[in-house]
Amino acid sequence: MKILVVTNLYPPHYYGGYEVRCAQVAEALRSSGHDVRVLTSAYGLPLSPLGTLRRRTEEVNGVLVHRLLHQYVYEPQPAHRPWTVFRARRELADVRTFVKLVKSFRPDIVNWWSMYGLSKSMLPLPPVWEIPDVHWIEHWWMIREYGPSGADLSAFWAKLWDGEWGPRAARPLLRLAGRAWERRIAREGIPTREFANRPRHVCFVSEYMRALHRAAGLAFPSSEIIYGGVPAAAFFEPAAPPRREAGKLRIPYAGQISLDRGLHTVIEAFGHLDPLVRPQLSLQVAGSGPADYLKRLKARVEELRLGKCVAFCGKMAHDQMPRMYRESDVLVFPSIRDEGLPLTMVEAMLAGCAVLTTGSGGAMEIATAADLPLFPKEDAVALSRLLARLVTHPEEVSRIAARGQEIALRDFSFDRMMERWETTLRRLHERALREGAAQRAEACSASRPRAPELG
Repeated sequence: MKILVVTNLYPPHYYGGYEVRCAQVAEALRSSGHDVRVLTSAYGLPLSPLGTLRRRTEEVNGVLVHRLLHQYVYEPQPAHRPWTVFRARRELADVRTFVKLVKSFRPDIVNWWSMYGLSKSMLPLPPVWEIPDVHWIEHWWMIREYGPSGADLSAFWAKLWDGEWGPRAARPLLRLAGRAWERRIAREGIPTREFANRPRHVCFVSEYMRALHRAAGLAFPSSEIIYGGVPAAAFFEPAAPPRREAGKLRIPYAGQISLDRGLHTVIEAFGHLDPLVRPQLSLQVAGSGPADYLKRLKARVEELRLGKCVAFCGKMAHDQMPRMYRESDVLVFPSIRDEGLPLTMVEAMLAGCAVLTTGSGGAMEIATAADLPLFPKEDAVALSRLLARLVTHPEEVSRIAARGQEIALRDFSFDRMMERWETTLRRLHERALREGAAQRAEACSASRPRAPELG
C-alpha cells in the first residue's frame, strides 16, 4: 500500500511519545514493504536570514519526510490585527501543499496522527477524493482545535470572508475582497465554510481517549482501540533479580517538563520525606519544557535543599532512554492531564522498573492491567509515603516491577500493536477497492443500452 502519514512533528524534531510512536509506525510499515511518505511541519529546521522557514524533504531511517507545513497557535486574537490574513494565507498554502503531494504520490490511505497546531482545512479532503483516511488518536487536539463539526475553523474563515477582522471603516471593502477570495478558493476544491471531518475509521490509543471524544460530541461511526505499544527488544531487561544499589532508590523522570506533567509533585514529595530517608533516594530528570516552569522547579529544589538528590540532565535522545531506565528502580508518573496511553510508563515497565502513577487518563488502563500503585494527582504527601515504604521494602519494588514487565510484554508490545494496525489498514484499503469496483461496475451498467422490455 501507499500510505501518506500527516503529523505535526516528526523525529528528530519532536516533543514526546505521540511523535516517537508515529515514527516507529512509519518505519515498521516501510519495513513491511509499504510505500510510506510523511508530511509534517518545518518545526526544528533553521530559519533563513530573512526569518522564514527553510522547508525541506529528507530521508529519516528510510522514510521520506516532507517538512513543509506551518504550525499555528489556535488562540483568540484581536479582530483588527492583520494576523488574521497572514494566518489564512499560510493555512491555504499548507492545504495546497497537501493537495499537491496527494496528486503526485496518489496514496491508497491517508493516515492522520497529531494535527495539533496544523491546518485542519486538510481533513475534509480525502473523503471527497474517495481516498480512505484513518486517524490515530492519543491526544485531545481534535477536541481543542476542531470540535464536532469544525466550528472553530468555520468561525475563523467566515470572519475572514465576511470582512469582520479588520478596522471597522475598512470592513465593507474587506468583505468584498474576502468573498471574491473565497470564490477563488472554492474553485480549487478547498472547503471554505463547512469542514465536515468524516474519516473512514478512527483508532484510539485507549478506551479513555475514545470516551473523552464521545463526551465532546466526537463519536465516529467506525472506531476501535489499539493500545500503543513499545518495541520490546529496545527496552527489555529481566526484572527478576533485585537491581537496587545498596541504600539507594533511583528514580527517573522522563519526558516533557510542564505543569500538567506534574514533576512539581515529585519534588514536593522529596521535600516531605524524613531527612533520614531522603538520602536513600535520587531523582534524575531528563526532558525539556517552558523556561519559567523549569526555573520554578529548580528554585524549589534549592529551597528544599534537595540539590544532592535531584539532578536535571536536560533532554535526552530517545535511544538513550533504555539505559536510563535500566539503571533506575522506580519510575514516578505524576501526570495530571488527560493522557492517551503513556509510552514512558510502558518503556520503564519493559526495562524492569517499578512504576507509580496518578492513573490520569489512559494511564489508568495500564495501571489497572498491571496493578500498579496509585497516588492522587498533585498529592505530594501521599507520594512521599509511598516512596518511603518502597525504600524500606525492596521486595515490593521487585514484585511491582516483575508484574509490570509481564503485562507490558503481553498487552503493550509494539509487535502486537503493529499486527493489529496493519490489519486495520489492509481492511480499509480492501474495502475501498471493493467499493471502487462496485461503483465502476454500476456506472458501466448504467451506460449500456437497455434491452427492450417484453410486452
